[in-house]
Amino acid sequence: MVMKSGTVVEVLDAVSFRLRTDAILVLDGVEPPTRGSEAEKKAKEKLSELVLKKKVQYEVTEFDELGRTRAKVTIEGLNVNEEMAKYIKGLK
Repeated sequence: MVMKSGTVVEVLDAVSFRLRTDAILVLDGVEPPTRGSEAEKKAKEKLSELVLKKKVQYEVTEFDELGRTRAKVTIEGLNVNEEMAKYIKGLK
């Protein structure tokens, strides 16, 4: 398992963000809320609180058809994928 790390410079939506290297990471296994919904707005804010301007560690799981990187992301030992999946589920 190869862990990489990078600094988050922009949160794109409830489940994806851009690193300083311009790579776009998508939280693997996290189902995003409906685009444009109040839940999506809240989930994006939550993800921003967790990762924006911080250094994250990630393990690439696959590359999707849009060239984005699906990954398992952690920050200071916190599993961001699990945290966001729980948070989004609670919004429904």
